[in-house]
Amino acid sequence: MGLRNKMFLQHAVTIIMLLAAMYIVANYTLNKSMIERDTQTLSQYFTLHRIETLKIVSDKKISMEQLFSGTYAPFIASHLAANSNFQVQLFALDETIVGSSSDKDNLLKRDDIRAALQGESASVITEREGVQTMVFSAPFWYEGKIVGGFRYLLDLSQNVETLRRMRVWFVGAAAGCLVLSLLASYSFASFLMQPLHALQRALKRVSIGDFNHKIEVNTKDEIGELAENFNQMSHALQHHIELLHYEQGKQKAFYDNITHEFKTPLTSIIGFSELISKMERIEDIQECNHYIRKESSRLLNMVEELLQTSLKGDEAWRIRPEKVDLGALLTDCLRIMKPTLEKSMISTTVNGSHFEVCLDPKRTQQVLFNMIDNAVRHSDCTHLHFEVKEQENSGTVRIIDNGVGITEQDLPKLFLPPKEKQDRAISKETHGLGLPLCKQLMELQGGELMLSSRPGKGTEVKLVFSKEVPMKALLQN
Repeated sequence: MGLRNKMFLQHAVTIIMLLAAMYIVANYTLNKSMIERDTQTLSQYFTLHRIETLKIVSDKKISMEQLFSGTYAPFIASHLAANSNFQVQLFALDETIVGSSSDKDNLLKRDDIRAALQGESASVITEREGVQTMVFSAPFWYEGKIVGGFRYLLDLSQNVETLRRMRVWFVGAAAGCLVLSLLASYSFASFLMQPLHALQRALKRVSIGDFNHKIEVNTKDEIGELAENFNQMSHALQHHIELLHYEQGKQKAFYDNITHEFKTPLTSIIGFSELISKMERIEDIQECNHYIRKESSRLLNMVEELLQTSLKGDEAWRIRPEKVDLGALLTDCLRIMKPTLEKSMISTTVNGSHFEVCLDPKRTQQVLFNMIDNAVRHSDCTHLHFEVKEQENSGTVRIIDNGVGITEQDLPKLFLPPKEKQDRAISKETHGLGLPLCKQLMELQGGELMLSSRPGKGTEVKLVFSKEVPMKALLQN
């Protein structure tokens, strides 16, 4: 059996099962709806009949015992059933039918009377000689006690006829729908086979090395997905070549960034070594040696990190956040940058307190070194002011210089990747790598870097650190 015939057969079975389920649901729902409607109607009639009966009792000056006796009950039942399509009966506390609006056989099930005499309305459906009857019974309360009850007998022949007509119409409509659906199924199966034949021809072309052929299928089903997968396979070679270029670019960007960071420890080592020759006190010389060893170790760690990255092929910045005294970290950075600042004749002031925030000390040092180095190299400033301030959920470091400032047009370009800075000159003094890298490291730590400046008014850098541990601990370069 071919694929088209299998699809046709499966569709036919599915439609027949669906129509059968719809028939069952429609028949049940309609029957239930008519029963509920009739029950509600009889309940409303009982409410009206009770009021009318109480009025009759009041007018006739009779007692409730007389009402549910054989003397008055038949008259009351006939009066209430006038102009209605159901039979009315009155029953006493001993379950005896004391009055009826019709002389029909009343030997029906009396479970409903027992339930009514217990204080609850009850309805049952009985069938006798092929005729269905709904029986609805309700208790008659008077002065807080049950004195009898009303019973209604409704012939359901009209409901049965309605259901019969519904079934006839449903079967006829279902048969027509089945025929139309089967014709549509056969046509659809034939239409569906066309792209499969096109795919078969394309696969033959792929088998001889032609990867440029593309299948055009304007469907959103599995056939369209299969055609799309085939097109993706045809372009796989080109995709892998582009992916290779992307990975090479990512590696280059990471190595550019990390080698850019080699400048700071090297500059500090050279600066402290130059200071040693000018010092006489042994304590000053020892302090310079301490920072030379410290920066040498940091440089060695960066080289080892670069080697590990090269071996693992994981070009990413690793962040290890911890609670750190922000003021102490800034003070340590300024001591390391002291030779550079003194050589450039730049004075510094620090204003702030000591408090802890969550950050990576090594990465934060990279950011601070870059900010100070940028001020020294590019701002032509003579003074740097540092302000450390604690807030409710964060801590900030503001770095303010009195340099030449930056124009409003150049500010947005500072954080662009180097390859996008087409109109900015790249020289030995500036490579365009520092600020984008610093912004990346700050965001990775859950912090923020903001920069504002005006020509002739200096530049302000604001670093915001969170007191909470960041959710993200790895950022791809």
